[in-house]
Amino acid sequence: MNPRLRNQILIGASMGLVVSAATYFLLGGKRQELQAAQAAIDSLQKDVDKGNQLKAVAKRLEEEVTQQKQRISDLVKMMPSDADRGDLPLRMKKLADAAGIDVSSWTFEKENTSNPYFIEYPVRFEFRAGYHAFGQFTSLLSGYEKIVNLTELGMKTAEGRGPVFPVRITCKISAFVYKPETATPAAASAAPASAPKAAKPASD
Repeated sequence: MNPRLRNQILIGASMGLVVSAATYFLLGGKRQELQAAQAAIDSLQKDVDKGNQLKAVAKRLEEEVTQQKQRISDLVKMMPSDADRGDLPLRMKKLADAAGIDVSSWTFEKENTSNPYFIEYPVRFEFRAGYHAFGQFTSLLSGYEKIVNLTELGMKTAEGRGPVFPVRITCKISAFVYKPETATPAAASAAPASAPKAAKPASD
């Protein structure tokens, strides 16, 4: 190889190395800024992804809250009103007549205000019935359009047991009236002035 050409190649290569080294050192700060900027972008992207996830969760929670509110609204519609619970003995008398049992007596008991969402208005009943007929009555009660509850069920053989009403049955049937959040404890626990405290059904 021509010595002159070889020297030119060496000189060019040396100058290239010098320029590369100079560029590396001169751009060192910029390179660090670029790396910091990329790290910031990565961090922001993670925040954006997290925000999108939270947004999706919030949307699902909002939908669930809406569904729960609708369920509560539907349940409230099924709960007796003050007028309904006042008519409870008459309604039970009609169900008893349909089932072929006799309502001997009924008595309003003290309301229960311990639950923050509803007031329980219990009525104590006494029936004369047959076993099958009372089963028919409970079946009709389970299909009642309002939410009521039968508890404290007791059965005894009726005196002078006859073929029509061989057993005497006592139980408590409660109506649950929704208590709005705006109701005060005093107002919630007070029964309407017109509500009777005790009565007996009219004879057939």
